[in-house]
Amino acid sequence: MTQPISIDDKANAIKFKDEGNTYIKQQNFPKAIELYTKAIELDSNVSIFFSNRALAHIKMDNFQSALNDCNDAIKLDKNNIKAYHRRGMCEVGLLDFKRAKNDFTIVLKVKPTDATAKRGLTMCDRFIREQRFKKAIGGADSETINFCRTINLSSFDANADLSKYDGKILEFEQLKNDKDENAGVHITNMSQEFISFMVNDLFLKGKQLPKKYVAAIVSHAENLFHQESTLIEISNKNQPDIIISVCGDTHGQFYDVLNIFKRFGKISPNHIYLFNGDFVDRGSWSCEVALLFYCLKILFPKNIYLNRGNHETDNMNKVYGFEDECKHKYSERIFEMFSQSFESLPLATLINDDYLVMHGGLPKDTESTIDDIKALDRFKQPPREGLFMDLLWADPQAAEGFGPSQRGLGFSFGPDITAKYLERNNLKKIFRSHEVRMGGAEFEHNKKLITVFSAPNYCDSQLNKGAIIHVVPGKGKIGINGNDDEDLHVELFEHVEHPDIKPMAYSNGGLGF
Repeated sequence: MTQPISIDDKANAIKFKDEGNTYIKQQNFPKAIELYTKAIELDSNVSIFFSNRALAHIKMDNFQSALNDCNDAIKLDKNNIKAYHRRGMCEVGLLDFKRAKNDFTIVLKVKPTDATAKRGLTMCDRFIREQRFKKAIGGADSETINFCRTINLSSFDANADLSKYDGKILEFEQLKNDKDENAGVHITNMSQEFISFMVNDLFLKGKQLPKKYVAAIVSHAENLFHQESTLIEISNKNQPDIIISVCGDTHGQFYDVLNIFKRFGKISPNHIYLFNGDFVDRGSWSCEVALLFYCLKILFPKNIYLNRGNHETDNMNKVYGFEDECKHKYSERIFEMFSQSFESLPLATLINDDYLVMHGGLPKDTESTIDDIKALDRFKQPPREGLFMDLLWADPQAAEGFGPSQRGLGFSFGPDITAKYLERNNLKKIFRSHEVRMGGAEFEHNKKLITVFSAPNYCDSQLNKGAIIHVVPGKGKIGINGNDDEDLHVELFEHVEHPDIKPMAYSNGGLGF
């Protein structure tokens, strides 16, 4: 029989809830979760305690945990409309659009003018239609058109944006295959001068490149990515003057990306950069970040590398803003080209045969080796399970073994899994990203794994620092920012000011993620 809850416990639970609300307003979501949890521990019969905690989990992308809280809130109070609304948001985050549609419909029956629920319902209808269309044509014999390869640049010549363009000129070569068919575009004169013009005279002034130039840049970069291995291997072991710098998520925070190069050095033959996925979505300068990285890749193909993140995928781009931003600034065809270029991105990088870098985490297959990564067919959208999915989505946990993911996609793996993987593959450490760390970087799993996140003050709200890991054999700085490796140097940085444009400003979904 359940023990009755004392008046004092009920009163203290409300106090914890009110404190949690304060931290929500301050956008300190981990602290809010801690306080709502204390409230629930004292009194688990109050629906709003669960729906409030769900909101904090949503803000941290913990969609499965948030969904569980919404279900508990609705069990306690079937009239808790906020719980239905938040459950719909969780289901969008989990890419379950049919269930999300049902919940947004419930909300709109009670609050027919709710703008966010209306946008959510519209988004769900669009996704459901697209999924039905893809299913309907799934059995067809036709192949997906690769716009990066088949693009005909002359089709852009009549565009007004090109006739008005008076900036640095790019020159192109239309590539052909052995059947004399279009096989992509090669830019013959990419230069530091062009990149500087693009950044300073266009992007920093809120202007865009002509679509013809964007199409050429994406096509050329896609071809470079396509030629790379699924597992990139780079080394500076025998070249002490070369620095390899590893950055985590940058999420369309263009001004912070520029600050990285300003603070830590530009890309050059002596300074290699690896950006470990999630360079688009969330931030409202995702096009600018992607185009900067792609131009740098064209100019310095052996000095900048990009791993694919879970946000370099179609479903994420539709929910978190990049598709809408791309259509707003350029066109749907340009987004399709970006999407196909993402499918060519490598999935992991091995540095000095010591450090394995992937966006998400380790595979659930306890016998897996780095040779399995090399063998993956990466030129597609990721499946919902398996090694491909694990590399983009898995997260570390404190407990041993495997556990469910708070996100609801992927899973969590413990320190024993990391240790065994390193031993099995003769590695020193795992570098990964995928999660905010308030200090920018965090050594985890007995310092055998490092999470590095490079989007400071993430979404203009988290107040976290950014971090970068330099691989500098024999020149590392032990004891600085938690580092215990003589070949590494971990540096932190703060966010910089940017124009007053909110995250996901161009998103038609606008669900408040």
